[in-house]
Amino acid sequence: DGGAERGRSLEPGIFDTRTLGEWAAKLRRSPIYGTLPLSINELREYGLGTNPLNTPIELVQQRVEQGIVSFGTALAGHLVAAVLERGIEPLIGTRVRRLITRGERVVGVEAEQDGKTVQIMARRGIVLASGGFEWDKQLNAQFLGGHLTHPLSPPANEGDGLRMALALGANLGNMSEAWWCPSVALPGETYAGQPLHRGDFTNRGLPHSLIVNRSGQRFVNESLNYNDITKALLQFDPNVYDRPNLPAWLILDQSYLSRYGLHTYIPIPDFPLPDWLIRADSLQELAGKLEIDPQALTQTVERFNEFARSGVDTDFNRGATIHDRDYGDLSHGPNPSLGTIDAAPFCAVPLHVGALGTKGGVRVNHDSQVLHISGQPIEGLYAAGNVMAGITGAGYPGGGATIGPAMTFGYIAGTCAAQNHHADRDVD
Repeated sequence: DGGAERGRSLEPGIFDTRTLGEWAAKLRRSPIYGTLPLSINELREYGLGTNPLNTPIELVQQRVEQGIVSFGTALAGHLVAAVLERGIEPLIGTRVRRLITRGERVVGVEAEQDGKTVQIMARRGIVLASGGFEWDKQLNAQFLGGHLTHPLSPPANEGDGLRMALALGANLGNMSEAWWCPSVALPGETYAGQPLHRGDFTNRGLPHSLIVNRSGQRFVNESLNYNDITKALLQFDPNVYDRPNLPAWLILDQSYLSRYGLHTYIPIPDFPLPDWLIRADSLQELAGKLEIDPQALTQTVERFNEFARSGVDTDFNRGATIHDRDYGDLSHGPNPSLGTIDAAPFCAVPLHVGALGTKGGVRVNHDSQVLHISGQPIEGLYAAGNVMAGITGAGYPGGGATIGPAMTFGYIAGTCAAQNHHADRDVD
């Protein structure tokens, strides 16, 4: 109840960074999507999800030269513009290390700036919005078992805000969860000194592809949302005390590559197949390269091909929902999510356990105040985003489920902090 096929998600559209002046250069660009300044609606209008050759090259080049951005960079640009319009100048290169308290109230932060320790005081409160802890190996191992091996976020997400709140006795929630997403690592790609990981949001939902585990078996509807499909990768079998679906591979054929491309591969004549694609002239040969049972992989693909021809996946119902079809190829039939895998070369790409960010963090109340383990709010301390315990628990209700709550609780935190009745106290 309460669901709708379309219209519930919002997007920032495009943003002109020239309006930010010198701050435009400080706006982080995505290393993957940062050179594609098209809105989500425009992507759909051009059909780029299933036909990358429809990309309006001249428009894209013009917008890049003009400093036009989209996606999360556009959202961040709007927020930075709003801050600057109010005469507020963000402090960059300033890493907060500790919360300063007076009695039981948070009154400021201690930070590192230009190699020096500085104290920054706040009359109305401190809002933690430091992201998750996915890049911190200790916290990752402690709360996620170390299974999150390929995070998709900037490497600075190391749980700083979480550690500071823990030092004050903050209560925690949802610590074993993340915004899970299948991840791909292409050799040699790095970002901010760490390996760059690409999320597989849509590739696996297109026809002429399937996912198999180390036994050469399908184990999930490949078109599921990114959060839930990664849970299938992590499935634990208590009979053998192992995770049988790891490692996993995305299997596809020439029909897929010729129409859709993949990551850095563009489906144009004479474009060489990249070295990161594991490829073979037969399924048996491909299975040998993946070190899985050739007979099992062949039987899996043959059964899948029957589903593709009939349009009905009787094993996992791929293509049966609006979500599945939307992430498939609507021009392909009889099922926009299913296509035979029978055209050599046959290719494979390893899929890893990734996440957009962690979903566990400090518990907050309806005013976005961080709660102490006693259940009482920690005075002067608020939280929003992935440093806060995710309100969706283990689930993923739909597009905007990550950014939506972050924006909402950020607004609540700012509003409540501004109304803080302790604001007139001296904190110098």
